[in-house]
Amino acid sequence: MSQQIAPAPSPRPKEEGKAGVPFEIMANFLEVKKFGFPTIKSYTLEILNQNRMKANKKVSDEVFLQMLKEKKFGPKAYAAFDGNIVYSLNDLISGGTNSRRIDIMLPGAGDAGRPKKYTAYLKYSRPFDLAEMKEYIKVGSNQPWDSSIQTIYIVLNAFLNAKVRTQFLSYGKKAIFPEPSQSNKTFLPGGVELKKGFWQTMRPGWNKLLINIDICATTYYPSGNLIDIIPYIIADVESPGMRTKNDLRRGLSRREIICLQKFINGLSITTNSSRGDRGMKPCHKIDRITDKSADECRFYLEGKGQISVSQYYRDHIAALEFPLLPCVVVKKPKRDDILLPLEKYGTDILNSAQRKAMIEKTAIHPNDRFDALRKASQTIYKHQSDENLASIGMEIDKDFIRIQARLLPPPKLIDRDKEEIIPDSSNNWEVKKFVKGCDIYNWSVVVFEDIKELPKQLLQNALIQLMEALAHKGINVQNNRPSIYYANPQGDYEKSLQIGSNNAYKDKTRAPQLIICVVQKKTKGDSGIHPIIKKICGVELGVITQCIVASNMKLDIKWRQICSNLALKINGKLGGVNSTLINKELKFKTAKTSMVFGADVFHPSKEDKKKGRPSVAAVCASMNPEVTKYVARYDMNRTLNNETIERMDNMTKELLIEFEKQNNGALPDQIIFYRDGVAEGQFEMVINEEISVMKEVFKEVYGSKDPPRLTYLIVQKRHHARFVPVNSEDADPNGGNCKPGTVVDTGIVVPQYFTFFLQSHASPLGTARSTYYHVILNEGNFTADEIHELTYKLCFLSSRCNLSISHVTPVHYAHHVANQAKHFMKWDVIPEERFGGRGGRGGRGGRGQRGGRGGRGQRGGRGGGGGSSGGGDMSPTEKPKVRNGQCEIVRNSILNKMYFV
Repeated sequence: MSQQIAPAPSPRPKEEGKAGVPFEIMANFLEVKKFGFPTIKSYTLEILNQNRMKANKKVSDEVFLQMLKEKKFGPKAYAAFDGNIVYSLNDLISGGTNSRRIDIMLPGAGDAGRPKKYTAYLKYSRPFDLAEMKEYIKVGSNQPWDSSIQTIYIVLNAFLNAKVRTQFLSYGKKAIFPEPSQSNKTFLPGGVELKKGFWQTMRPGWNKLLINIDICATTYYPSGNLIDIIPYIIADVESPGMRTKNDLRRGLSRREIICLQKFINGLSITTNSSRGDRGMKPCHKIDRITDKSADECRFYLEGKGQISVSQYYRDHIAALEFPLLPCVVVKKPKRDDILLPLEKYGTDILNSAQRKAMIEKTAIHPNDRFDALRKASQTIYKHQSDENLASIGMEIDKDFIRIQARLLPPPKLIDRDKEEIIPDSSNNWEVKKFVKGCDIYNWSVVVFEDIKELPKQLLQNALIQLMEALAHKGINVQNNRPSIYYANPQGDYEKSLQIGSNNAYKDKTRAPQLIICVVQKKTKGDSGIHPIIKKICGVELGVITQCIVASNMKLDIKWRQICSNLALKINGKLGGVNSTLINKELKFKTAKTSMVFGADVFHPSKEDKKKGRPSVAAVCASMNPEVTKYVARYDMNRTLNNETIERMDNMTKELLIEFEKQNNGALPDQIIFYRDGVAEGQFEMVINEEISVMKEVFKEVYGSKDPPRLTYLIVQKRHHARFVPVNSEDADPNGGNCKPGTVVDTGIVVPQYFTFFLQSHASPLGTARSTYYHVILNEGNFTADEIHELTYKLCFLSSRCNLSISHVTPVHYAHHVANQAKHFMKWDVIPEERFGGRGGRGGRGGRGQRGGRGGRGQRGGRGGGGGSSGGGDMSPTEKPKVRNGQCEIVRNSILNKMYFV
C-alpha cells in the first residue's frame, strides 16, 4: 500500500548511515554561536528623485546609507535594506502612524558634484517571527520548508549581506566583487572581464544556523573606453598575442572587424565626455559596426554636402586619434542611422550584469579556496563587528565547522568476458571489450571543413584509426569504406546532411544508422553548427549523428585516445552496452522489475524569457534490469517562467508503455525517480504538480494491478557547499579534494529530513562540488545506507565515459536531452512593447500533431501556444503563455534509441 505523499522531504530513516569509512572534513560553513530568534519588523521603501522618478538600485543603496548616517530612523536604530524591503528590530516609524516621508540630500550626486535631493517613503509592512526557523532546525521537528521559512530565510540574509552590499560591487543579494587592482584584472578571450568575488548565505543546519561562504565569479563587459578594450577583443585573431593600443592607428583587418562586431553588437555604450541635460551620459545601443573607417564613412551635412566622420570631428569637435578605425552604427526611430567613432565611446559596467549569471570559479585548489574564504571572512565580511548582525543579537564563530563524512567503496563492473573491473582511486576504469558491441552497417561521413584544411587522405587515415578502435572494443563495423562527402561549411546544411543520409544506404533493406559529422568547431550555442546538425538529423532525417572536431583528427597520439572515447558514445547511441555492474551491486529491494527515471528542465536566459522562449523538460527512463539502456521523452512548457514539468503525465505514460514493450509485458514494481533543478522553496510545488500527476498515470497504466512503489529524489547541483579533508592522508592525492564516494549527511543538513551530499566524482582541477540529494518520497522504504549506495552506483553507468560522473546517470542523460531539444522548439517572439524585451529569434509554429508523416511527431500547436505576455484578456495573476508553441519530436526511427549520448 503506498504511503500518503508528505508535504515536505521524506523523514530521515531511524537508522543512521554507517556504510563506508568515516573521516573528518572541513566545510565552508560558519556556525551561528548565539541567536535569540527575535521578531523583526519590515517596511517597504520607495525612493524618488526630484522628477518623481524611481531611483535605481545603486542610488537607492546610497540614499539608504545616507539615511543611516544621518540617523533618520532614530539615534539607536539599526536597519537592513535588501534593495526592496527594510528590516529592523526597532520601530522605524513613530507617532502612531504606519508610514513616513523622509527628505534626504545625497552629497555629490548632482551636476558639478552638488548635492541632489531625494524623497523616501517608508511604510510599515508586517512582522516576522524568526522563532519559526528555530523550530525548523531543531532535532525532532516536523516543520516543512514552506513560504514562512522561505521568507525568514530572506530576512536573515538581508541582515547578513546588508553591510557588504553597500561597500562593494554586488550581484543579486548575496554576491560581492571587491575591485581588483589594474594589474590583477583578468580578461577572457574576446575581451570579457572575469570578476572574482565572494558569496554568502544563511543556511539551516543540524540544530543550528550556519553561514555558507564561497568564492564566485562572473563575467562582465569591461568598463572603460572602447579603444582600451578593443585589443583584448581582437587578441589572437590575426596572429598570437594582443595588439597594442598604438597598433589600432593602422586600422583593423576584415577578420578583426568581424570579431569586434560579434562582441559589441547590441552593447550599450556611453560617451566618454559630455553629459545630457539631466547630468546623465547619453546611452546608445550598437546596431553594427561599419566595414569602412571613420575617414571613409560619409554622411550628408546641411550646407557642406557629403562629409566624412573624421572630417566632421576635426571641424566641429576635435580631431580623431584613430581615424582608420571603423564607426559604430546606432539606429534611432524615424531617423537616419547615426555614425559614431569608436574612440569617443565606452561601456558602462552596470549594463554587464545583464550579460550572464554568476559562474563558479572552480580551478582553485581546495586548500587555497579555504584560505581565501578564511581571509574574506576576517577582512571583508568581518562578522564579529557587523552592526546589523549585532543589532539582532547574532554572534558568529570565526572558524569553519568540522563534521564527519564517510567514504563509500566503488562498485565492481564487468566486461564482455565477465572479467571483473575495479575502478582506480579516481574512479576511472578501462573496458577491454564492450559487454555488447553494436553492428555498424549503414553509415557515412559528412565533412564541414575545407578540404585544404583537412585533406581526404588525412581524413581517411583518421577514419581507419577510428574503425580500429571500434573493432578493438568489440563493435562490428561491417562497412569499412564509408562514403565521404565534403560539404559547404557555411550553409546548405540540410542538403548536405540529406546527401550524407543517402550515402549511408549501403544495405538498402535497412535505414541509415549513423552520420559522422566532421566540423570546424563544435559550438553548442544557438549560433553553432552542432544544434543545426542535431535538429536536421533528428527531426527531419531520423539518423543518429556523432560530431568530431576536424582539428582533433590531426593530433595523432591524442586522436587515438579520442577514438576510444568516441567508441563509448557510438556504441551507446547504436544500442550497445559498454560495461555493467556485477550482479547484486544494484540493490532495489525487490525481486521484481525496477525502473530508474531522471528529469531535467532547460530554462532560457533572462533575455530569452522576455522574448517568450519556452522552457524544455526532458525525462529519461531505464529499460533493462542492468539500468544501462535508456529511452527519453521531451516537451516544452506552455507557460512561461514555469519551473515544473507541465507534461509529466504524458512523458511518464509513454515511458512506462515503452518499458512494458521492451520487457515482455512486465511493468516495473518499483520506480526510483531523480529530478534535477528544484530549489527548497519549490518542493511543495513538485509534490503537488508532478508527483501527484505521476500517481494518476500509475492508476491509468496499471489498472487493477498494484501501482509501483515510488521513491522520488530531488537533485541539486547548484549550491555552494565545499569540503576538504582535515587530514591530508584522507585527501585524493590527485588534487587534494575528498575522494570519490564521500557522503555527508550530518552537520550541515537539517536533522529531520532524508537529505545528503554525495561527491561521486574525482576532481583533479579545482575544488570538487558534491551533489545534494533530497529524498522527497520513500515508498521503497530505503535505509540511509541503501539510498546512498544505490545513488552512488548509478553514477557509474554513463555510456559517455569510463568514470563515475558527478550525479546519477539518468539526470545526466536528461540534461543532454533537454539541451538538444531546446533547439527543436518553434514559437512566436513576444514583441518588445508587450514583454519589455528586445525581439529575437524564434520560429513560427502551427498546429501540432503526434506521429506525423514519415514517423515524425510534433507536440504543441494550437493547444500549446496562445496567450500574451501581459494586458489583453489575461488576468493579473495568470502567467503568460508561449505564443504558437510547437515541439518537434525526433523521428520514430531513433525515438527509442540513445541518440542523446
